[in-house]
Amino acid sequence: MTQEKNKVPKNNKENSAVKTDQWIDKAEAFIDNAAEKVHKSDTYKTAGKTAEKATKAIFRKAGKWWGKYSKE
Repeated sequence: MTQEKNKVPKNNKENSAVKTDQWIDKAEAFIDNAAEKVHKSDTYKTAGKTAEKATKAIFRKAGKWWGKYSKE
């Protein structure tokens, strides 16, 4: 009798595997859709340009400092 209680039908295991695969597919589709929206947004483009300006400014400043200190 205890063996019958502990026995899990194969159908439940197969069904749960199929459901898990479906959930994963849905989650991946949602993430892809959200990523596309973010990449197409104006805010994302503006942030990218701002970050690029800041990075260039930092490296230019570092280059000036390096040039000053390397001459000494």
